[in-house]
Amino acid sequence: MIVATCGHVDHGKTELIKALTGTNTDRLPEEKARGLTVDLGFAYNILPDGEVLGFVDVPGHEKFIRNMLAGVAGIDLGLLVIAADDGVMPQTREHLAILDLLGIRNILIVLTKIDRVAPDDLSEVSKQVNNFLKEQGHRDHALYPVCAPKGIGIEALKEELTFRAKSQKPKVVRGYFRMAIDRAFNLKGVGLIVTGMIFSGTVHKAESLTLLSHGASVRVREIRVHNQIRASAKAGERCALSIVGRGVGEKSIKRGTWLAHSDLYVPTKRMDANLQVLKTETNPLKHWTPTHLHIGSDHLPARVAVLSGGNISPGEIGLAQLVLPHDAFALYGDRFVLRDQSAQRTIAGGRIIDPFSSKRGRAKPNRIAILKAMSKENTAAVLQALATRSESGVQLQPFAVSHNLPSDQIDAIIVSLGLLRVGDAPKERIFCESRWRGLMALILNAVASIHKSKPKSIGASIKDIQVQLGVFFEEDSLKLALKIMISEKRMCVNGSRFYLPSHNIHIPEQETAILTIAANILAPDGGTPPSLHQAAQQIGTEVPVLEKALKIGIKLGDIILVGKNRYVPSTLVINLKISVEKLASKSVDGLFSTSDFRKEVSMGRNFIIDVLEYFDQVGFTTRVGDLRRLRQP
Repeated sequence: MIVATCGHVDHGKTELIKALTGTNTDRLPEEKARGLTVDLGFAYNILPDGEVLGFVDVPGHEKFIRNMLAGVAGIDLGLLVIAADDGVMPQTREHLAILDLLGIRNILIVLTKIDRVAPDDLSEVSKQVNNFLKEQGHRDHALYPVCAPKGIGIEALKEELTFRAKSQKPKVVRGYFRMAIDRAFNLKGVGLIVTGMIFSGTVHKAESLTLLSHGASVRVREIRVHNQIRASAKAGERCALSIVGRGVGEKSIKRGTWLAHSDLYVPTKRMDANLQVLKTETNPLKHWTPTHLHIGSDHLPARVAVLSGGNISPGEIGLAQLVLPHDAFALYGDRFVLRDQSAQRTIAGGRIIDPFSSKRGRAKPNRIAILKAMSKENTAAVLQALATRSESGVQLQPFAVSHNLPSDQIDAIIVSLGLLRVGDAPKERIFCESRWRGLMALILNAVASIHKSKPKSIGASIKDIQVQLGVFFEEDSLKLALKIMISEKRMCVNGSRFYLPSHNIHIPEQETAILTIAANILAPDGGTPPSLHQAAQQIGTEVPVLEKALKIGIKLGDIILVGKNRYVPSTLVINLKISVEKLASKSVDGLFSTSDFRKEVSMGRNFIIDVLEYFDQVGFTTRVGDLRRLRQP
């Protein structure tokens, strides 16, 4: 269990930890000279049953509040320290508010320096503290009066801490490894050391990880947890890692950097969140307010874009987008705190619900409804809600990253919810059964509308359907839906055009006759197919008349325009592709020239150039200097 001391400056936090663990957490010369905690201090206490209590000593002075925020990120229990001779002070209030905003409800109240007050005064201070706690929504908290230097009350406090440690439910270790670094230093004979709280996953010795701040890869040389060498460390533990990586040193790592699995290297500058404004604020939090954001062990500037109503009143919760000046890293569920622009006071905090949001449409009703679906307390509930309401499905990859779900874990959730996977990575989407069937109904209606607006067209292209739907669908999802409908005989296809079985296109007899003749002339048994003008002469018709008929053939998928005035039947194009594949297979390196292809098919050079450029255009072949090869799939 990880415990952090909180409270006003000079209320005895460091002395209390020393009494509980025997360790003086003030390690900096400045701290020892001033008797004032400036940065984070750490100590450990091993209980009789082997359970380890980890203590984080945070500074109480308002000037070092950002260090305090780095220390309480991810802790299990807050030890709120109040000096009996001072009572509730400004940093007492702010530190408790921060614990609340970070979702830390497991709190113990310790009254220190009880030897400095008379018994009646101690009783009065206790009442003041209880009233303060009730005002903040905390009830039924026992107070633990102590005098740390004399050891008074320490045993009772130890017993309660031991009870809390044994009562704590083991943390579920899931997701990829992610640690918020709060210290980086070099140790003689060991090298670079980073310490911090593990937010998720497990790390093993010799594993490769990524410093998210600059994408550098590092290798873990040694792991220490509670000053003991371990082969691995897991979520909920504080650990020290000895790491090595090219160009990585103490100066290149700052507090707030995330050390994580490489799959979590997804930067963001916009994060949507549920935001709670402290009730102690005198004014509403307005749209576009500049703030200081504290998340994990990091802090950076952020603008608050209020997504509904223009402001959030004191004590209220609203949806907001945090807009950052540079890349940052966060995931669903991460807790954060906001301080005012001058960094003088804590004003709000909350929980990230979409770490990869966009500016466009951020406050539209549909987006607000999506954010409300995302606000549910667990990943499975969020995925179920999104799949139920989204017409276009849920993008699997962004969802898995934002919720820190390796493939086996997202697979298990999808199966447990009975959801459908559509398409291939990285564009795979998740649908519930009703929405998937609803999508196919929308496609049928879209194609019917296209038939109505273009009755002489053979059908609709993929792009036509996407435009008609009015809702964005990945092409892969759309193709799969069309494929299923074709197999169910609810949709027909001709080339690249899709049409309903009930759709009949009327082609005038003249165009039908011309197309039949042209199909034979444009695919001769030998030699080069004629150009548009040559074919018109052979048929004995005007060029515009023939071209009109050939364009109908293109819509039907029977004719292909491979170059200017070069119309050929689709069957001939298929045969020419087979000839290219045969030619490429004969070559050791798969390369062939225009001359090679011309000899292979015995056709004219100009025609061959048109065909090969058409193959390049459609992605069948690719140029390599003056040569070509088949494009790799």
